Amino acid sequence: MEKRLKALPCIMIIILSLTALTACSKGPSPGKPGGDAPAVISVWYSLDGKEEQALLAQFARINKEYPEVSVKGERIAEADIVQQVWNYQAGAEGPEIVIARRQILDALYKKGAVSPVLADIDSAYPAARAVFTYNKQAFAAPWLTDVPLLYYRKDKVPVPPASLAEIWEKHSVIAVPGLNASLLSPWWRAEGGTLSTNGIPALNSQKNRAFINNFAALRQQNQVLLDSAALARFAGGETGYLLTWASDSTKLTNIGGNWDCLSFYSLLGAKGQVLLDHTIGIANSSIKTIPAMESAIRLVEEELLKPAAEEAMFQAGGRLPVNSAYYESAAKRFQSEVALSLQSAWYLEGSVNDWTYLDLLNSSWQNIAGGANMESELARIQQDASDIGKQTK
Repeated sequence: MEKRLKALPCIMIIILSLTALTACSKGPSPGKPGGDAPAVISVWYSLDGKEEQALLAQFARINKEYPEVSVKGERIAEADIVQQVWNYQAGAEGPEIVIARRQILDALYKKGAVSPVLADIDSAYPAARAVFTYNKQAFAAPWLTDVPLLYYRKDKVPVPPASLAEIWEKHSVIAVPGLNASLLSPWWRAEGGTLSTNGIPALNSQKNRAFINNFAALRQQNQVLLDSAALARFAGGETGYLLTWASDSTKLTNIGGNWDCLSFYSLLGAKGQVLLDHTIGIANSSIKTIPAMESAIRLVEEELLKPAAEEAMFQAGGRLPVNSAYYESAAKRFQSEVALSLQSAWYLEGSVNDWTYLDLLNSSWQNIAGGANMESELARIQQDASDIGKQTK
């Protein structure tokens, strides 16, 4: 009996130890008191103003709906984001996700800072997917973009035009905020404009020169009003037409007025292709995308790609989703015309030099608008483009 009493404390210690081990082996449930810490997803972005606030609201929603993740957003100045990501990744640090413009994500891809995107992007329009495609792999999810539209005032244009030619025939005036290749891309493209032919730069082509000459002639005839205040002049009733970005629709709505719009697909047919140069994408880090984090990163990316989240971003900043599901139940002409633009957009993969040629063309057009000689400008950028083409062969 005495021996049994002496052994009792030892037995109790063993039982307690086994109980503790069993409890530990079960593991607590993520997101519950005393459970595993949620997966922390750091997101760096360059959005600001109302768009930043809308993005942060999406992060808060995701954190509430999915306690297994904790999304933490940080705004980085666009001029600094590439270098900061690169510097932090050198120490195996930095964000899991980066949200930025095409040009920024392209620079990060070229530094090897992003990996193939985890989110399912099959519902994005093909030309939008192409923007972030390198060597047949998508390195970012296309999210929001901007496309040119032709707006018209219903009090001055009771019946919408059937074509761009009809507008010129009636000697109507179109206000344009700037001579910009991205903004004018569907009109310029429909007239044979190009960036390259069979991979060889063609910025000084006859068609490109003809477009600039035609644009200048329309200005001379007072049918094109080139003015940085074009939107205000349209809103004030000075012109019946305005060629500007889809994102400007929010400004027009706030100003008021009885307006509507047409895509260049409606005005010029399949040749009126927009360039999706103003596209924002969502990319995941090449350093931080490890197997243990993949499901959490994918969850955050795909939550942002949902139509409801995209609608909130549109309301905040006016940029349009590239997700075809967003337009499936479009009730307004505005969304329908944007969808037509996205369906027929110019297909350019991120890996091609044409994007660099576009930047050259934009700079030369701005110089031409400022009074520079067209032939000299196009000859200069043709040489620059040829040098770039040789370096990247």
